[in-house]
Amino acid sequence: MGVLASVAGCGGGTEGAPIAESSTSSVVATPVADEPWDPCTIPDSAVEAAGLDVESKSTNLFGDAPLSTEWKTCIWTDPDPGSWYFLGVFSGFHTLNDLQSNDRFGQFTKVDELGGYEFLRADRPSGRSCGFALEVEQGLVYLVLDTMGSEEPQGDPCVEIMRIAGSLHSSLPPAAS
Repeated sequence: MGVLASVAGCGGGTEGAPIAESSTSSVVATPVADEPWDPCTIPDSAVEAAGLDVESKSTNLFGDAPLSTEWKTCIWTDPDPGSWYFLGVFSGFHTLNDLQSNDRFGQFTKVDELGGYEFLRADRPSGRSCGFALEVEQGLVYLVLDTMGSEEPQGDPCVEIMRIAGSLHSSLPPAAS
């Protein structure tokens, strides 16, 4: 997507300095993002279709401050009654290699049909968390499903995260080529 920008010369000048002539040309520039894609822009209809509680949307489960200065985040829970997990969607100017080199994550497995990788959180007990990462045109987007507190999982977190990732896939930024 390009941005149309008009380029024009200066109209006046300082005495003795050359006066630039007006230009009527225009250029198409490719925008450079100042911030990562915001996962809270996923449409409510897509969030609901993924089986998440639209009203639970938050940028931080623990208050109003952002979770990170390096990542845009958005968090939802599964619908009440009986919510057993929350889903965090993270977006940043990072690579899959950055995520893979983070000790908090491991066991990356390619998911060909979605063009990304399933992974586990190394800092969570087995069967309580699962994630999906996708390299996008301007960085990385990853989803993490974590069980809430001491709630027992009502299903396999990896099966659930892959169902959600498949449902939300068309609402995520384009995959890197």
